[in-house]
Amino acid sequence: MAATDNATFWEMYRDLPVRTTIATVVPVFLALAQLLNGYVHGIPIVRIAGFTAGMVVAAVLVTQYNLVQYHRRNLQRELYGDE
Repeated sequence: MAATDNATFWEMYRDLPVRTTIATVVPVFLALAQLLNGYVHGIPIVRIAGFTAGMVVAAVLVTQYNLVQYHRRNLQRELYGDE
């Protein structure tokens, strides 16, 4: 990998599957579960939409952060030989 290449989500997922799943899939699953729970119990969608949107945004931001961290670690490993 050249020093200017960007790491992709799938590379990170292949190397760190548990961390990536916890950061990406779990918050989205919780948001969808809360959305379904609110629908089943008749709670207005406006109340649930805020939580759902917040969880999805959090999943995106944490995934981006982890991707940057993964890319930085790969660059350090390539340039300096550090772990």
